[in-house]
Amino acid sequence: MEQLKSLWADYPYYVAGVIAAPVVFIIIHKIRSRSSKIPKVDCPPNTVVLYQWPRGPYAPSMSNFPIKLETYLRLANISYVNDFSGLPSPKGKLPFISYNGEFVSDSQFSIEYLNKKLDRDINKSLTKEERAVAKAIQVMVDEHLYWTFVYARWIHDKDMKIVNLGIPYAKYVTWLIRRQCRSALYGQGIGRHTKDEIAHIMLTDLQALSDYLGNKPYMMGQTPCEVDCSVFGLLAQFIWNSSDDISQNVVQDKFPSLYRYSLRMKEKAWPDWDDCITHGATRPAPK
Repeated sequence: MEQLKSLWADYPYYVAGVIAAPVVFIIIHKIRSRSSKIPKVDCPPNTVVLYQWPRGPYAPSMSNFPIKLETYLRLANISYVNDFSGLPSPKGKLPFISYNGEFVSDSQFSIEYLNKKLDRDINKSLTKEERAVAKAIQVMVDEHLYWTFVYARWIHDKDMKIVNLGIPYAKYVTWLIRRQCRSALYGQGIGRHTKDEIAHIMLTDLQALSDYLGNKPYMMGQTPCEVDCSVFGLLAQFIWNSSDDISQNVVQDKFPSLYRYSLRMKEKAWPDWDDCITHGATRPAPK
């Protein structure tokens, strides 16, 4: 016992890691084993089941991708029900969907699947050139700007006020999520930069969005399309679900046109917004 106390005094993080490792392994094992046991949701035929995280504190999800996908379902007028169990797909991803027993992982693959399966196309007003531009913007948002926000939330924000409101038992798992995010950010490349450089990347991407939006009501013109689902999903995190000094208020203060755009999208696709958030974890979201 004295040796253990001495070891703890000299190497507290090492000892804590050794003690915690089996617990973390068990948790991860259970999550992975449960991911293959996707719960059956009772719903009418031809209804999409959207599997996602539980509702967020000030936006409908703590992640931009469920908001992206749910916004698409609403704009495309597709019947759906939510499953908030938070269990990942067999690919280990959230969100994902099922439709009449078929499962599709990834928000973008889900949109493409439903477009083909249900013959929906909210991009129908776009020319080929406009579709190409919209695709480029979607990729910039989902695969580039997104990672700057991941850094701001999971690495830079030491207090994690929003995370603590939005994730059950956050204090027990955030260190693990932060570690995974740090590794992912380094592999992606954004994480190899300094804080100021990442903030610069964030601002230049937001400026590009603002410049392209211009005076249009939506990214590609008079009606929202698929790219608006991606853009709004991430801007919703910046505006309503951030608490760090890089991303919080940056849209409101520096890009007022994007802020007005986000309010417009919120009104268009989410008239029931207040029923889809927990109001700072003060009450369950009814929807």
